[in-house]
Amino acid sequence: MNHWTRKEFLKTSLAGGAALAGTRLYGQAAPAAGSANGDLRVAVVGLRSQGRGHMMDHATKLKGSRLVAICDVDSEVLGRRKDDCEKAGVKPATFTDYRKLLESKDIDAVVLASPNHQHSLQTIWALQAGKDVYVEKPLSHNVWEGRQAVEAARKHSKNIVFAGTQNRSSEDIYDAIDFVKSGQIGRILWARGLCYKTRDSIGQTQGAQKVPDSINYDLWTGPADLTPPRRNSKSNGTVHYDWHWFWNCGGGDITNQGIHQMDVARWFLGEPGLPSTVMSFGGRFGYRDDAETPNTLVSVFGYAKAPLIFEVRGLPMKAGMRAMDKFLGTDVGVVVQCEKGYVTIGSNGGALVYGDDKKVLQKFAKNTLGQHRAAFVTAAQTRKVVRSTIEECHYSSALCHLGNVSYLLGAEKSNAELAEAIKGDKNTQDSYNRMLEHLKANNVDTAGTKTVVGPQLVLDGKTEQFTGPNAAVAAAANKNPLLKRAGRGAFAIPVFKA
Repeated sequence: MNHWTRKEFLKTSLAGGAALAGTRLYGQAAPAAGSANGDLRVAVVGLRSQGRGHMMDHATKLKGSRLVAICDVDSEVLGRRKDDCEKAGVKPATFTDYRKLLESKDIDAVVLASPNHQHSLQTIWALQAGKDVYVEKPLSHNVWEGRQAVEAARKHSKNIVFAGTQNRSSEDIYDAIDFVKSGQIGRILWARGLCYKTRDSIGQTQGAQKVPDSINYDLWTGPADLTPPRRNSKSNGTVHYDWHWFWNCGGGDITNQGIHQMDVARWFLGEPGLPSTVMSFGGRFGYRDDAETPNTLVSVFGYAKAPLIFEVRGLPMKAGMRAMDKFLGTDVGVVVQCEKGYVTIGSNGGALVYGDDKKVLQKFAKNTLGQHRAAFVTAAQTRKVVRSTIEECHYSSALCHLGNVSYLLGAEKSNAELAEAIKGDKNTQDSYNRMLEHLKANNVDTAGTKTVVGPQLVLDGKTEQFTGPNAAVAAAANKNPLLKRAGRGAFAIPVFKA
C-alpha cells in the first residue's frame, strides 16, 4: 500500500487534466423533469452507513421525493439495501457502477454518501449528466478538486448542488449568530471547533490485505491511488470505514466529524473564504496501529476577525474510561468566546449563550437539525439552494485539508520545543496545555513522547495556493496531495477555469 509518510507527501505532486471552460451562472436554473406525478426521482450512492439513512428517508419519509435507484460498489451491501427497500415496499433499480447510473434518464437527482475521496468527482460527473446533487460532507479530499466541483456547479447551473453540512439547517445556530451580531456580549475573540470523539485502535496487520470478492476495488478507489488496503479491523474489515484514518482516502476526524464543527465556527466568524495562515500540531498517541492520521490534533487558522482553533481528541477523558473530555461543557461542538460571554453549540445543533458569570443568558432549542434532507428536496423543487451551498462547503472542507497539510509537513519535536514555539500566542498555548493534560491522563509520557509540529503556512485565499517568505516550505505545501491531487486514469478530475 502507498503508506504515506510526511516525507513522501513532500515529494508527491500530481498534474492536472485538460482544462474546460467554466462560467459563473448561479440562479439560472430550470425545474427538474421529475416523474409523471411530479416527485423528485432520487438515486442514493454509497449505502453502508449514512447512505442507508438517506435511502430510507427518500423511500419512505420525504414528501415530494421518490427513491428510484441505489448504487454501491460492494455487491453484498447493495443486496442488503435492496432487501431493506423491498421490505419497505420500494423496488429501486440497482447499480454497482455509478457511471452507469448516471446514464439513466429516470433519475433527477443523486445523493452521494460515498467515501470522501469520491465526493468531488462524483459531484462533477452528476452535473455533467444533468442531475441535481446532494453531496455529503466533506465536499472534497483535497482543496483543488473541491474548487473544480464549485466551478462545475457554476458552469452547469441548470442543476443544483446541496451540501451535507447539516448544521446549516439549524434555526438555533442562525438565532445564536444573530444574537452575537447584536453586540450584546461584545465582539468575537476566538472560535473553537471541538471533535472530542472516542476512536479506538484499529489494530495492526502484517502488510497488504485481501479485498473481499464482493467489492469492485477499482471503482471503490476511484481517483485515489490504486493500492491494496493495509487494515483489517474486526468491525470494518479491510476496506470499509477505517479508510477515514488513511491519507489516500481520508483525513482523520478533522475531515470526518470535524467538518461539521469547522463549518459552524467559520460561519460564526462570518469569514467568506480561507484564512491567511494555518499551523497544526499533534500526533497519534496512546496506541500503535495501522492508521496514519492523528488522533490528537490542534489546528490554528489566522482569520482577520478572530482566530479559529480546531481541536481533535480521540482518546477518552482518562485511561480506562469511555467518557470524553468537555471544554466549557462541549465535546463535539463549537465554543465562540466574546468579550462579555460565550456561546456553545452542541452536536445536536442547539445553542446556549452564557454571560461572564457562566450563567445562561439565552437558550436556542428549536431542534431543526433533522430537516436537512427535506431541505434538499425543497431546494430541488424551488431550484434554489439558500443555506447549504457548495461554495460554503468547499471553504469549510478546505480548512480541514489545510490543517492536515501543515501537520504532514511537520517534524517531531519535544513538547518543551513546542511550548517555546507557541509562547507568543495565548490561545494556542491554552489548547496546547489542555492537550498535554489530556495526554497525561491517558498515561502518555509527555516528557519523552514527541509531537509533530507543522510550520505556519501562509495562504493566498484568491488562488488557494501557499505563498510566503519561505519559498521551500510553500513549494512543499503546494505539492501536497491534500492541496491538489488530479485523480487517475478514467477517474481524473475534470478541470474548470474560474
